[in-house]
Amino acid sequence: MTLEKSPQRYNYKTLDLKALKGPDFLEKLGHLLDEAGRNGWDLVYMNEEFMVMKQLYFFKE
Repeated sequence: MTLEKSPQRYNYKTLDLKALKGPDFLEKLGHLLDEAGRNGWDLVYMNEEFMVMKQLYFFKE
């Protein structure tokens, strides 16, 4: 399986950031963004309550 650029079709995902609040917020957020990036997702918008991810790549067999 390989990651291929998604042609003209995008999926969006909204993630709630309230559960990550705490003293290690940035560490948890970093792990979340790293994992999302490895799976073909990119950050579109973020505020203190939620963030929106856009799927730029998809797995092709």
